[in-house]
Amino acid sequence: MYYEIRGTGQRLLIINVTGGDLQRSPTIFDSPLALHFEILAYDQRGLGQTSKPDIPNTIADYAADADSLLNLVGWESAHVIGISALHNVGR
Repeated sequence: MYYEIRGTGQRLLIINVTGGDLQRSPTIFDSPLALHFEILAYDQRGLGQTSKPDIPNTIADYAADADSLLNLVGWESAHVIGISALHNVGR
């Protein structure tokens, strides 16, 4: 799983979903939040620089990924923001 940690301040986990990844600008690190938080952001399964297992993903899998990443980097707690890209379909 590809992730980045940048900034200083209170810890903030960013969960990008539906088409968001750290290779596409702008990222969360380009936002005003980056001035106030230590941000941990990652590419979800199958997005950006993170591979996707050959099995269907569940919400429980995504939650387990976030928990595992927090444990990996040694964060016992953090604020959390989930970001979902909205697509204009059929217009």
